[in-house]
Amino acid sequence: MRNFFCDCGQRLFFENTSCHSCGSKVGFFPNELNLVTLNSRPDLKPCANREPHAVCNWVTSAEDPQSLCRACRLNEVIPNLTQPENALLWTRLETAKRRMLYSLLCLDLPFEANEPGGRSLRFRFLEDQRRNPEVLEPFVMTGHIAGTITINLAEADDAERHAVREQMQERYRTLLGHFRHEVGHYFFPSLVVEADLLEDFRVSFGDERQDYVQAIDKHYQTQAGSDWHANYVSAYASAHPHEDWAETFAHYLHITDALETAEAAGLVTSAEDIETGAIRRWMSLAVTLNELNRSLGIDDPYPFVLTQPVVRKLELVNRLVRR
Repeated sequence: MRNFFCDCGQRLFFENTSCHSCGSKVGFFPNELNLVTLNSRPDLKPCANREPHAVCNWVTSAEDPQSLCRACRLNEVIPNLTQPENALLWTRLETAKRRMLYSLLCLDLPFEANEPGGRSLRFRFLEDQRRNPEVLEPFVMTGHIAGTITINLAEADDAERHAVREQMQERYRTLLGHFRHEVGHYFFPSLVVEADLLEDFRVSFGDERQDYVQAIDKHYQTQAGSDWHANYVSAYASAHPHEDWAETFAHYLHITDALETAEAAGLVTSAEDIETGAIRRWMSLAVTLNELNRSLGIDDPYPFVLTQPVVRKLELVNRLVRR
């Protein structure tokens, strides 16, 4: 994430809706990848979700016939806001979603259909009966299908997400991680299949034609082997080539965004391309971040080791994205 500033010179942050120094209303304009001061931009208008729900700080063109911003118009289903706590959970979901979309915009990865019949990215934020007995769905699985990402609303509840993380024996489980993983599935067809690069993919990730349901069932029944660390960024990545791709894609976004933030803060001199040394810079920085967290008694923010096979996969993702 780059640095943003108000017209008055005050530092702004990606989630800000106003300047803490001068009080001006601000909003993120995705067309310019910048937080702008609204009173100096009559050509822009705030997203319709800004005032009544306080879940969005993006803006759109004043001439745009749609009232929602580019991020909010991707939603197919939002949480039931008659439940008081759902507004907070939706805000957390939107915050993570917008940060993920920011990365896509920076990488020039299209997530909106530019022609009729195109496949725009879509989002569904759903509850199930484990959390709310009054809803229809007995079980909502976080996942992706045909361009639509579904996130179980319970994932936005820190206590529930932590409980699942412990149950699944995961060292990392975040909302942003979910969004980045699932959007990796979304981009697989365009970056790999439609680009006729399946053979390159199979060399690094394996044959995606193996039975997916069977592989996932086996993973949950037997868990990953003790040697998964050698070839995969996470245990779940070892379940199937499609999940290896999605996990690696998520880490690609983790690393590119974190390095941009580090460069903006002066912690690294250059957020280089993944293929020209950025991995070494990132791992050095990640070790420092982990040690800082341990000094404060907080879990490691990046509890992963990037082996050479994982680095090669990250390099392939980078090449496909940069194409």
